[in-house]
Amino acid sequence: MSSRQHSRADYRDLVLLAVLWSGAFALTDLAVETMTPAWSVSIRMLVSAAVLAPFMIINREPIPCTRKMWGWLTALALCGDLIPFFLLSWGITLIASGLSAILIGIMPLITLVLARIFVPGETLTVTRIAGFVVGLVGLVIVVGPDALEGASTDGTPLLGEMLVLAAAFFFAMNAIIARRAPPAPLYSKACLTTGLAGVIMLPLAWAEAPLNVNAITLQSWIAVVVLGALPVGYATIVYFRVIESAGPSFMAMTNYLVPVLALGIGAIFLGETITLHAMIGLAVILGGIGLAELRR
Repeated sequence: MSSRQHSRADYRDLVLLAVLWSGAFALTDLAVETMTPAWSVSIRMLVSAAVLAPFMIINREPIPCTRKMWGWLTALALCGDLIPFFLLSWGITLIASGLSAILIGIMPLITLVLARIFVPGETLTVTRIAGFVVGLVGLVIVVGPDALEGASTDGTPLLGEMLVLAAAFFFAMNAIIARRAPPAPLYSKACLTTGLAGVIMLPLAWAEAPLNVNAITLQSWIAVVVLGALPVGYATIVYFRVIESAGPSFMAMTNYLVPVLALGIGAIFLGETITLHAMIGLAVILGGIGLAELRR
């Protein structure tokens, strides 16, 4: 295990990041009611950059001047935003959302292996591996047995499963890239990364369908703006802060918490029901996080 001691601030940011990301599900549902997914992604990224730009200016954070740093920022934009979200959106059209949640839940285990290879100080221990496996089991419990049954039926396309697993791989790889990237001012890095993602997505969104402003409702506009400001904009700040302070393997544990918190948000704001196995799964997930963080 890494020699870093995780502080209370690290755990606070872990939970904060999970809350921000889990809230994105309900907001995305509202946004894509009258807006295509590609335009939703592009606009929320550009909104995020617009929200973060004043903080970058107030703090007098410089814009990188070297090709090397712009290369790192482009890699973060592609691996953290464009590619995985495209793969995930495509995959969910082919397989059940519950199965997709299980497959995406493998991301912390992929991150653990990649971090061991590419991040100095990140080592594998029995307790850490056991903790991540227990967390994955908890995620399966939360999603429920029905999704597992769907994995073995003939109607589940292999392509959909491979696409979601590929998305999980890119999310994990992005955590490693963020850790290995050269130091850069926090607001500047977050603003430019999301801005690049939004600009790169623009021609792709236009190729899919021109933006029909008149067809988009006020509710969808509000949802996409809030998405850009919070689950993308502010969350990107917290994300880079956690990566720099606690490492990619620690940050990856948000993927165990997000499905559980999304259930809670759905119950509060959308009237969805929280089942007993979801509560049991939450307890198992928290136990897995605790086990992964045990010191000898």
